[in-house]
Amino acid sequence: MEKLNNSIDELVEIIVTSSEYKTCIKLKEQMKSNEELLKLIDEVKNLQKKYIKSNYSEEIKQQLQVKEDKLNQIQVYTMYNENLQLVNNMINTINDELNNYFYNKLNKEIEF
Repeated sequence: MEKLNNSIDELVEIIVTSSEYKTCIKLKEQMKSNEELLKLIDEVKNLQKKYIKSNYSEEIKQQLQVKEDKLNQIQVYTMYNENLQLVNNMINTINDELNNYFYNKLNKEIEF
């Protein structure tokens, strides 16, 4: 089990040492100091919840779209999301590769 944990740690290390991950951390810190940005993010989150609870009201959808458009015009936010997507893609790739590996390895053993 220790060998497995070490291998997993190696995979995690690849991600956390990537430039994309480091950029996410740096940008997140920058965003924390921007009160206007944090307020806008909270407004978007609240409108998203309200939109769902309203059974997808068109009026709330329009309000949400306006706030999201404003949010997406903030460079630090868009850069953060782009890098976060890249980090998530790395995680998903590892997950997919492991699933494929196990599927291929184990199915060979049980097929007739």
